[in-house]
Amino acid sequence: MNDELVGMAYPYALDALDDSERRELDTDLATTDEDTRSTFTDEVRRIREAFAVVSAVGAVEPPPRVRTRVLDEVRQSASGPTSLTERRSRRRRWQVAVAAAAAVGVLAGGTVIVRQLTEGPSPTVAEQVLDASDVHSSTSAIAAGGSATANYSKSQDAVVFVLDGVAPPSADTVYQLWLMPASGDAPVPAGTISPADVQPTTTIVLDDVGSMSKLAVTVEPPGGSPQPTSEPFAVLQLS
Repeated sequence: MNDELVGMAYPYALDALDDSERRELDTDLATTDEDTRSTFTDEVRRIREAFAVVSAVGAVEPPPRVRTRVLDEVRQSASGPTSLTERRSRRRRWQVAVAAAAAVGVLAGGTVIVRQLTEGPSPTVAEQVLDASDVHSSTSAIAAGGSATANYSKSQDAVVFVLDGVAPPSADTVYQLWLMPASGDAPVPAGTISPADVQPTTTIVLDDVGSMSKLAVTVEPPGGSPQPTSEPFAVLQLS
């Protein structure tokens, strides 16, 4: 096997050869033995795949010593020899530096890929509440059918409110949520649910609950009210 030809896989894979050099190398490959040609092809594919991984993940800054070596060799090559044979010995020096830089990139990129696959997306507020060790659930049956549930976590300072099997409000009304302070002060508006918002299971997340002790639901005019205008059809204890 011709090791010198195989060594040229690096500049070939990285498009570091000019047209005449590439033609000369292609001619050499066409006339060399099958083992050399096959090994060369495998090396080119491996190098390009490695750099594709780096590109897909994002550029990674190589260590300063590697960057310096690569740049030094590139500067030397700028005014270097013209024949492929003369350039081979020089490229064999800087291809090692390029390979090292690629390895750094692949290692760093691989770390990013593994971390992304193993960590997955960040949990939603609802997931954090439902998974919290201090989650407290309160359910109330609705007279017209279905149920309302409040899942509250003090540590997450949030409530996951769920309407299950509850019919939508009439076309000219909305459901309105109210957070009720433990002090007995006036209820605090916490959002409305229009007829179009209601699904077989409707989930709403309320955060910044603070010291509120209950969650109530009333029927209100479109757009909601500053204070309840009807009796709550569901009152759920938060703590």
